[in-house]
Amino acid sequence: MSRFASGRVDWLGCLFLTLALAGCGKFFPPQTNNGGGGGGGGGGSTSGDYLYVGNLGTNPLSVAGFTIASGAMSVTAGSAWAMAVEPTALAVTPNDAYLYVGSAAGGIYVYLIGSNGSISVGNNGAPVASGVQPAVLRVDATGNWLIGADAFSGQAYVFQIGVGGILTAISTSVVTLNASYPATDLEITPGNNYLYVSSGVAGIYTLGFNPSNGALAQLYGVLSPKLNGGADYGMAISPSGKFLFVAETGVGGVRIFSISSSGAISETSASPVKTAAGAYSVLIDSTGSYVYVANRAQGTISGFLLSNSGTLTPISGSPFAAGILPVAMVEDNTGNYLAVVNSGGNPDLQVFSISSTTPGALVGFQTANTGTDPTVASAIAATH
Repeated sequence: MSRFASGRVDWLGCLFLTLALAGCGKFFPPQTNNGGGGGGGGGGSTSGDYLYVGNLGTNPLSVAGFTIASGAMSVTAGSAWAMAVEPTALAVTPNDAYLYVGSAAGGIYVYLIGSNGSISVGNNGAPVASGVQPAVLRVDATGNWLIGADAFSGQAYVFQIGVGGILTAISTSVVTLNASYPATDLEITPGNNYLYVSSGVAGIYTLGFNPSNGALAQLYGVLSPKLNGGADYGMAISPSGKFLFVAETGVGGVRIFSISSSGAISETSASPVKTAAGAYSVLIDSTGSYVYVANRAQGTISGFLLSNSGTLTPISGSPFAAGILPVAMVEDNTGNYLAVVNSGGNPDLQVFSISSTTPGALVGFQTANTGTDPTVASAIAATH
């Protein structure tokens, strides 16, 4: 999806550590938020500009909320909300009614988004999906389907979204990719008919999707990393639906693929484009003008101008300094800000504005802690 591309931190190791420290017996989120104030009502009534950040390292585990308004960022009423499971995947429905929180520890939970951006747990605190361990979640353009890719089973799956955010599994739409490798990202084309799943060293999978019934099926063969020992992580699709960009650690940059009308992808002659060590997450702004790559090892964001032919030209001033281990990015719903979560902190959350004088350049706007350090901020989502 062009609005954002969410990278994943090395959360498997963090997950095992937190489970070992906290135990595995408690697998239900609390019925009330942590910190009081401002429960959410859901129903798509919100019209604000909100960011949600999942923290793996806080005690308690949490999702933090932030509001951007009147040229400033503030903590959303009621934040942070305690979670009993590690929030490894976040997704907001297109109508901003629901925030889905998925955990590699097991299960998917639904939270209702209130008019002030605060959230309250739905389904009486019980998971709306069990037996899954999502590394990534995405809601399709119709808002009818929640699509996930698993951290451990190597599967992609589809749920139908019902009243109250309740999920119904589409049993015929479970595709086994590679059980040996966790999924690292999942992106849906603007036409809503194809999606791509990256699985680290296993490569990239192309899946066909039918938004009328939720049918999902693998197409074509698996595209391997460009270099032996390389791994494919974050991805982004241009708003035109013509290009797929993939961050690959082996090449230390981003690979560029053209997308055919049948969903097949082929690497362009301009690919790959070097960024820095640890290229990990990719974001394309909503206008399709700029491409940003988070370089996890270097702690920077590389920015590029995107041409109609898919070529990339470095933005003046790139790379831009980030915190420690930047792993996930999202564009806010106004298109004026880019938010980055840094799993190593310093800061946890970093929000940039887009320069009004230098096309695509990132200008520091505001930073924030997302919890009690070390938070290990791991995932981020924004309202639409």
